[in-house]
Parts: sequence; structure tokens; C-alpha cells
Amino acid sequence: MIPADHELFDMMRQLQRTLSHRTVLLRHAHSDVDVYAEGLRDLGNDLTDIGRHCLDRVAELDTQPVDSTKRQSAHIVTLSGLLNDLALEHCRVINTAGE
Repeated sequence: MIPADHELFDMMRQLQRTLSHRTVLLRHAHSDVDVYAEGLRDLGNDLTDIGRHCLDRVAELDTQPVDSTKRQSAHIVTLSGLLNDLALEHCRVINTAGE
């Protein structure tokens, strides 16, 4: 990991801290088109910035040679599976909440 990765994670944490609050505010501000549009614009810009930084970093990583003899540690495989399970459960909850 390089310093740019730490900065990227800091950006993600900063957005994560405010995302729920911003979402609630947007849901309540939809009747005021100007406030709603500005809130969506700000959120969209923040998400776009983080997405751009993530994709730029992936492009850097993709240029590095891969050592096919290395295996992922069991811990990483376990964590990856748990994160995937959490994401699937989150999507299921969101989808059933809308029904």
C-alpha cells in the first residue's frame, strides 16, 4: 500500500461518515427542487471523485506484474467471502424493504 491508498481510504471514510445523513436530507428536501438538485450534485461529485480515484489506482495496479505463484492467505479469502455475504444481505434487505 502506498500513501495514495491511505488518502483514498480517508476519502471513502469521510464520505461514509456523511452518506446516511445526506441521504436522509435528500429524501426530505425533494420538494425544494433547488436544494434537492444541489444536494444530488454535491453527492454525485463526491461519488464521482472517489470512483475516479479508485479506477485510477486500479489502472496503476493493473500495470504491475502478477506473481502467479503467490496464493491469497486464508484470512483474505475468508474476509472476502464475509464482505460478499454482507453485500448480498444488504441488497436483499433493500430489495425487500421496497416491496
